[in-house]
Amino acid sequence: FGLSEPPRWIILVNLSQILLIDRSKWNEKRLLRFDLSEIFGRREPSTLQVASAMLHRDSICPEDGLSLLDNLDENSHKHAFAVSEDLKYALRQSIELLGNEAVYYLKKTSREKVYDRKLADLLTRECLRYMYRLLFLFYIEARPELGYAPVKSDSYLRGYSLETLRDIEMIQLSTEESRNGFFIHESLSLLFELIYEGVNADERGLPLGSGVCHYIFSMPPLKSHLFDPDRTQIINRVKFRNVVLQEVIKKMSLSK
Repeated sequence: FGLSEPPRWIILVNLSQILLIDRSKWNEKRLLRFDLSEIFGRREPSTLQVASAMLHRDSICPEDGLSLLDNLDENSHKHAFAVSEDLKYALRQSIELLGNEAVYYLKKTSREKVYDRKLADLLTRECLRYMYRLLFLFYIEARPELGYAPVKSDSYLRGYSLETLRDIEMIQLSTEESRNGFFIHESLSLLFELIYEGVNADERGLPLGSGVCHYIFSMPPLKSHLFDPDRTQIINRVKFRNVVLQEVIKKMSLSK
């Protein structure tokens, strides 16, 4: 563009594609790739408008003011910071919910002593580990290209996935049975076990009526510390009520 200094945004063009590169992020191998055959093949005015807006000289290097791309990049950083702040507080609140619920269960149901500093420290660590399990599940189910979660299997999606449990978050728990039951807890416990132990399509699944069903999806075992049941020995003795886990999933799924 006839500038005295190298521009932040660089365009590389060949017959099949256009590359838009942020010079400050080149070392991170981050760029935008415009596939011309895909863009023109769609024949969608909106697609052409977006491409032309992002590649136009005024969007990259205007004569005056902040460029459109710089503005988009700045706003994305602000949004990412807001989301991370949102997630931080949601995570803290969720750990408190789980910890208080675990104390409630140990005290009311198991009749165990709960006034112990050592127990508080261990329980905090285990609740944090439980929440990281949920975050891991949110991530792998949202990234099917990783090839780990069998999200293409209807049986997994409808019977085991965290995505199915997210649908429950909007359901009003109006009865004592629905509020104080353990359906979500048992579903998550089963999912954690499947991930840690792994499963293949030849193994027997849960009983279905009088017969025996078989898994029709496979998951390799993930023998990591995160899902190791020996590292959540307190939580293993606890059942979280539906009303509590629904609130936890809601906090981790929805932002302000």
